[in-house]
Amino acid sequence: MEELAIFRIFSSFPLFGLLLPDLSSFFIYPARGIPLAHIYVEGFLLLSVIICTAGIWYNQKQRRGNVQVTAGS
Repeated sequence: MEELAIFRIFSSFPLFGLLLPDLSSFFIYPARGIPLAHIYVEGFLLLSVIICTAGIWYNQKQRRGNVQVTAGS
């Protein structure tokens, strides 16, 4: 599970690295737009962060459930 958390952290770096310049240039030059390749990459990175977060959340929920059942027996 630690590998999943590390992957989530390191996939956030390029997401913010692309997102911040794209948003700033979009606000300064709205007619120019954001390149389609950037949108695909940002969407994929965002999806991977969401999937990793859901996996970590589900694993922690499973561990808490196992600890409560074991402690109650």
